[in-house]
Amino acid sequence: MNDLILKLLSNVQLSSEGAPAEALAGLPKDLAELLAERDGGKGTVGPRARPLTLWSAAEIASEAQGQEVALAVPGLLLFGTDGGAEGYGYLPRLKSGKYGRISLLAAGAHEFEGLGDSLLELLQQLAAGR
Repeated sequence: MNDLILKLLSNVQLSSEGAPAEALAGLPKDLAELLAERDGGKGTVGPRARPLTLWSAAEIASEAQGQEVALAVPGLLLFGTDGGAEGYGYLPRLKSGKYGRISLLAAGAHEFEGLGDSLLELLQQLAAGR
């Protein structure tokens, strides 16, 4: 697992257990690597204490299908929230900014705000207050 990701998640109470390998199938590599060691967590990111709830692999499978925005945006993989109305996700069809956020009340892909091309870049943007 990337040490920079762990540093950015230092204020997130991460699970002490990893997800089973079969639960990680189909997830982006960097997200799967994190969840393989620490299966989800809740806390804040960065000096501005931006809230982050990182879903476990099991929650990703169940929550993603329960959110209307995931149905409205084909290919969107939600993997967490800000604890409120914003979801964090991965939209692989984009050329850049595949990791980002979207309103959980959004109507379509045009509302997806790409913040990075990796989980690390997304977390860095959140830590910077974006």
